[in-house]
Amino acid sequence: GSGPHALSLLCRVVDDDADLLDEAERTRVAAKAGSRARPHAEVRKALQRRFVDAAAHLAGVAVFDSGGEWMGQWRRDFSALEIEHCRSHSDLHPCPHDFQSLRVWAEKHKRELEMWHMAYLDRGAARAAGFSGPYALPGTRLFLDFCASLVARYKLAPLVRKATVAAVEVIPPPPDACAGAACSFRLRLPHGTSGR
Repeated sequence: GSGPHALSLLCRVVDDDADLLDEAERTRVAAKAGSRARPHAEVRKALQRRFVDAAAHLAGVAVFDSGGEWMGQWRRDFSALEIEHCRSHSDLHPCPHDFQSLRVWAEKHKRELEMWHMAYLDRGAARAAGFSGPYALPGTRLFLDFCASLVARYKLAPLVRKATVAAVEVIPPPPDACAGAACSFRLRLPHGTSGR
């Protein structure tokens, strides 16, 4: 599918300057109010970067999606269910460059008011449970527009194929393959076509 997980994965494959912090390190950096985080100016500059050679990194990659567009099902679901904001906070997004990217992008585009602040949350209890913020949820339009900006920056639109995968078949390596050889996969589409 062409949702945020596929978008995140492919952006990460292309981006040579990704945030490589693990979750514990990222939480520590965020808790220190950005003392080790990248400066917003640096993140803003990175958000202007275009990846003209993305196709070279993604040769042979295709994203199959029944709607045939990036984030299409998410867009339809947000609309149908009248969801105004995401349930995940503003640092959980598909951009691999920096955990602050969505907030910085909103700031750059003067859309900070589309961040929904979790005023009802007992922050003391949240901190005691190990969560130290951020305490803002992006609006769904903001989130979708940010994802669209990633598709454009990383040149990923041509990778989506309108198709529904009916089954995924694991093809083990041949018996005479060297130890540790990788398996491959065959995708079966509803009309009998398949791809590897």
